[in-house]
Amino acid sequence: MEITNRIKDKVTDCLFFELKERRVSQAEFARIIALRHGIKFDKSVLSQIKYEKERNYSVIKDTSWLVLARHYRCMEDNAWETVDTKAFITVQTHLEKCQEYGIWQVLCDRAGIGKSYAAKEYAYEHGNVIYVDCSDYPGKGDFVRYLAGQFGLQNTGGIDKLWRDVTNELLLLYKPLLILDEFGDCAEAVITLMKGLYNKANLGSQMALGCYFIGADNLQKRLVDGRRVSKRSYAEFWSRFNGRITTLNYGKKQDAFGNELRKEIEAIVDANLPEELADRREDIIEKSFVTNGVRAIRNEIVIQKMLLEKRRQIEQNKGG
Repeated sequence: MEITNRIKDKVTDCLFFELKERRVSQAEFARIIALRHGIKFDKSVLSQIKYEKERNYSVIKDTSWLVLARHYRCMEDNAWETVDTKAFITVQTHLEKCQEYGIWQVLCDRAGIGKSYAAKEYAYEHGNVIYVDCSDYPGKGDFVRYLAGQFGLQNTGGIDKLWRDVTNELLLLYKPLLILDEFGDCAEAVITLMKGLYNKANLGSQMALGCYFIGADNLQKRLVDGRRVSKRSYAEFWSRFNGRITTLNYGKKQDAFGNELRKEIEAIVDANLPEELADRREDIIEKSFVTNGVRAIRNEIVIQKMLLEKRRQIEQNKGG
């Protein structure tokens, strides 16, 4: 994938906007960027990319530009129209409530119906929200170091000390929210960490942190089984979210769910399908519907775009 200078310019604008918002030194901001994204980035980079006419694009590797572009959503093919599906509205409402009132909540529902998309959108649009894909950071060390990178913290005294530093920084934020997606993939040690974090955030009269755990059937089974066999930390963890696992309230029976799902797929396709692919609408809807979710829609549209471009190239070659 080519990272054009236009994309790099957008990334640069985002970097300096975040620097201004954070109100930290360039050295500290550079450390945050380096640790958060796992790339080589120091304060000298900022001075070499600050001014557009003198911008030294080569000071950052293309692979690092790509990481930053994805984080700041600067890729030119990223345009996607959000549709207010039941999953999107429900998850956004849950997250708003959790952040505002410091609520801890667990959501378990079918895979592929838009839980993660809604959570990522909320994190992107709201301040003091940290989104973690736990499938990428399942172990205690990886999990703690990832969160540390969000604050520019380095591991100088062991994981336990780093965790204390991370939680101190987290609780200093104004109405912070932690979104832990794919939480069913986390190691047992992470559940113990979260149990302790709840205690630390509990100020008696109020909670200093909201937390939203997202998973599918595997997370619900793990939590239920863990409590049933009295596995360490599970009973206490259940009490953190009042012993209740929430769902998105789609139809329980497959027919009812299918009817709701088809309507949502049709709405998403209609909002994002280019006019040139109008004749492929039904095909995209059907191929997406058989996956039992909405995740496949974007891929199906991309595939149809590629096939259309290929047909055009063949026709051009014939004409030439």
